[in-house]
Amino acid sequence: MTSDLIASLSRFAARDNRPSDDDLPDRPILGAFFARDRERMGELTIGKTILVILLDGTKEIADSRGSHRFGKGTALLLPAGWTGTVVNEPDPESGVYRSLVLQFPAEMVRRLLRAHGPDGVAKPGRSGDFRVPLTPSLGAAVLHAAEGLSEGSTVSPLVAGHRCMEVLLCLLEGGAWWLGAVTPTGVGDAVRALLRAHPDRPWTAETVARELNLSTGTLRRRLAEENISVRRVLTDERVAHARHLLENEGLSVQETAEACGYASRSHFARRVRDATGLNPSDLARDGD
Repeated sequence: MTSDLIASLSRFAARDNRPSDDDLPDRPILGAFFARDRERMGELTIGKTILVILLDGTKEIADSRGSHRFGKGTALLLPAGWTGTVVNEPDPESGVYRSLVLQFPAEMVRRLLRAHGPDGVAKPGRSGDFRVPLTPSLGAAVLHAAEGLSEGSTVSPLVAGHRCMEVLLCLLEGGAWWLGAVTPTGVGDAVRALLRAHPDRPWTAETVARELNLSTGTLRRRLAEENISVRRVLTDERVAHARHLLENEGLSVQETAEACGYASRSHFARRVRDATGLNPSDLARDGD
């Protein structure tokens, strides 16, 4: 993040004005964390999807996946339902911790995903620590939204909402498929997006649940309500990925099997055959 952008965003974080889940639940909220002392918030649950931009100091978050540290000029996106511990540390030189927070209501995230969906992400993926690239387009969108949401703004709530939708769209196009990983579109979509992003990993119900910050029992119960399972979704996503690699990328059957997480070529062939009625070699662009 450039120094000019930091300076522009810092004016919205000149004082502590941290948002609450109870504040305007149906509208986006602009907030700021400003502190001169170290803060630790344990067993914290995020009620809404939030974008955090670090303007001064460092932030550490810890959950079931591990601990991650963020410094000045970085951004992270935490989905609704995230639970963990947050530690904010003031910068040794400036003596302050400062971050800008954009909080998005669930219905706004739902509208975006209904219109564009996880399938609209060009390169789905996740850094593992919720970090998002603060590109020039995202930075400009955040600044535009902050100007509309700031105290004393003459921008109407409708226009400010459209500006926040632009921020969400920039995040989605940047690969942040976990915008509403659990609550906005359902657990099934969250599982599909996760497995689509990493079809080669040795997924189990336990590892999927951990990635989505759910218990294994809750994950299975919610998927059962949607009449699907982790095994079914995993097979579907791996076979779809295999078809793409064989038909469009020119990979061999063995290379495709490995890219889709199958150690056994025969097991891979059986899965593809059961799903498509064809052998992998029949799908290969140039044969195998």
